[in-house]
Amino acid sequence: MANLDWSECPTVESIPGKRSGAWVFKGTRMPVSTVFENLESGASIEEIMEWFDVTRDQVTTVLEFAARSLDAQVPPAIRCSPSMRILFDHGTPAPLIPFLEGHTVTKAKDAGWDTLVNGELLKAAEMAGFDLLLTTDKNMGGAAESARSKHCDRGAREFAMADRATYVRRIAASVNAATPGICVEVDIPFR
Repeated sequence: MANLDWSECPTVESIPGKRSGAWVFKGTRMPVSTVFENLESGASIEEIMEWFDVTRDQVTTVLEFAARSLDAQVPPAIRCSPSMRILFDHGTPAPLIPFLEGHTVTKAKDAGWDTLVNGELLKAAEMAGFDLLLTTDKNMGGAAESARSKHCDRGAREFAMADRATYVRRIAASVNAATPGICVEVDIPFR
């Protein structure tokens, strides 16, 4: 997990001699890191509450604090030039949109295209004048070649909060370097 200033979180404390000074929920010996480790391993908030005897309020407070802190660490929007019309495929993380400043972004779902198959989606995007399709679909490459799509950018997979800044830069750089007729894959390791 990224280095956060947990001293600003009202639900946690660090006391020398208690859990070796690790950040724990106030009045407990329960390390905050245990919440994140178990969520990363696939546990639900309800399971964490049951397994570790913590409240929903405690868990959501640390999650919200971490999200706000990490959002503050994400780089400012990356200026793009020239402006493009970008179609966000259903499943592409919407938090990327503010970092594509200077572009016009439309979600496939908002256009009513969230049920189209790949080739139909690419054709609809081209007919509507979109310059780029941003998708998480690993199978879009063949459809892009057959439809002679202007560009598709695969790999905007959901990413861990700690890695957000790195991948936002990679995806925005790929979008900014887009050239007609190619399909670019941005490698984002899945955890």
